Amino acid sequence: AAGGDAGGEAAASGGGATTSAATAGEATEYARTALSWTLHYAGALLSFAGAAHWGMQLAEFGVPRRSDYMALYYLARFSAPVVFVFFGWLGSVLSTAEPKEASMWLLCGYFGLLSFDFLARSFYIAPPWWFRWRAGFSVSAVGCIFLVLLSERNLYIGQKPMIRM
Repeated sequence: AAGGDAGGEAAASGGGATTSAATAGEATEYARTALSWTLHYAGALLSFAGAAHWGMQLAEFGVPRRSDYMALYYLARFSAPVVFVFFGWLGSVLSTAEPKEASMWLLCGYFGLLSFDFLARSFYIAPPWWFRWRAGFSVSAVGCIFLVLLSERNLYIGQKPMIRM
């Protein structure tokens, strides 16, 4: 009977170690999921922020009265938001497999958005309050992505290996 109890105790203690290892694995998975969701959200915000320029154009907000450069204006106003939608989509797609790459694409997208908003303000196709609001938004987003980029889970976890070589 004593041998059976010792075996039961060993199984119980081994089960506890397995449970704690499983809990650590689950915590890693939760951290990976939170990292992925954060990057998905940043990509969606970048896409919507870039598409706001389409909305301003469709409302004919800030359209110059007459200029020799109207073709360039329309090209910039209709095609530039596509770039931000693409960067947001790419950051969202890469967020699970390559979170570091996704963070870098999103950083580039937010810096581009900040530059585009600055140019829109400089050429008077956006109201004066627009750049102040968007600069705060873009700088906050860039700061948060830097924190995500430097987080422990992004530095050490990386991609899940799918194939052993």
